[in-house]
Amino acid sequence: MQQYTFLNTRELKAFREQVQDAFGHFPEKEYAYVQSEKGKIFLISKDLARIDVEKLRIDRIGFYFAEIYTQQVRLSKEGAQLLFLDAQRRKKKLKNVVLLTIGEVQQYFAGRTLERDLPGETRFVILQYGQEVLGCALYKEKKIHNYLPKEYRREVIL
Repeated sequence: MQQYTFLNTRELKAFREQVQDAFGHFPEKEYAYVQSEKGKIFLISKDLARIDVEKLRIDRIGFYFAEIYTQQVRLSKEGAQLLFLDAQRRKKKLKNVVLLTIGEVQQYFAGRTLERDLPGETRFVILQYGQEVLGCALYKEKKIHNYLPKEYRREVIL
């Protein structure tokens, strides 16, 4: 059984700043943010936040949004999509978005690391093909490391 804690105001402010620094936007809808023991951040309705989760046996809760690493935030596949759609609705421009070619999309869904020379240093990037967001990956040393869960990997027909 997982232990979850709600992010307090100070922790939420720090998390918001990390996401905004990395991607240039943070979802503006009011959610309660819950963190698992492993550093994963989940979004839940503010109404659900009124329940004392310590008295419940909960395996999973909410919408998996991101994971906190040592000074960086890695968005989940769905978290990247949510952030992209929210930014699009509010006419905000995201940063650290990498547009992929059809060949790169096929390699990505096959689970391979992508070779790409991007300006800047090690960071997490949002992967986009057309108007679709494919997820979030680590860019390091001229490579985009694949974080796509195995259940999503397969041959892509485009």
